[in-house]
Amino acid sequence: MSHKAHLELMARYNQWMNGKLLDLMAAHPDTDFHADNGAFFGSVWGTLNHLIVADLIWMTRLNGHPTGAAVAAVRDFPVPKGLSDTLYNDLTAFATARRQLDAVWLTYVDSLDEAALGTPFSYRRVNGDAHTKPLGLVLSHLFNHQTHHRGQITTLLSQMGLDIGVTDVLVLVPEL
Repeated sequence: MSHKAHLELMARYNQWMNGKLLDLMAAHPDTDFHADNGAFFGSVWGTLNHLIVADLIWMTRLNGHPTGAAVAAVRDFPVPKGLSDTLYNDLTAFATARRQLDAVWLTYVDSLDEAALGTPFSYRRVNGDAHTKPLGLVLSHLFNHQTHHRGQITTLLSQMGLDIGVTDVLVLVPEL
């Protein structure tokens, strides 16, 4: 499997899992997703907002890369000031933004070729540290970061008695 094909799979997985979370939350409107459960970002809601904040930070950084035209839609979103910002307070607004960002990631990854994945990508972290890394590996990090925090969310949901169901990326891997 090429790196591009792997990133395409991860972008689809990202969209699929985010959709599963949104569907589960919509089916349980009386559940307190804002309750601080001691997670790194406090609550299900705090962690979900962190994922959008991270997407927006990465998309803003990508705007400066030669491949960045496909993420230009980020200009229509709120600008986060920190990694713990709550940009959306209700599920309807959050779900709209989440679905739009997932579509942008799919479009962006689709716009890339293997050569682009090897190009240098320079950015500054929130603390100001400068880095230059291969674009494709940064994107691998981005999708891994999403998976990591969704794992935290599914644990919190499980503790609330809510089952997200199957979360394995293997479900999306085609049979040979």
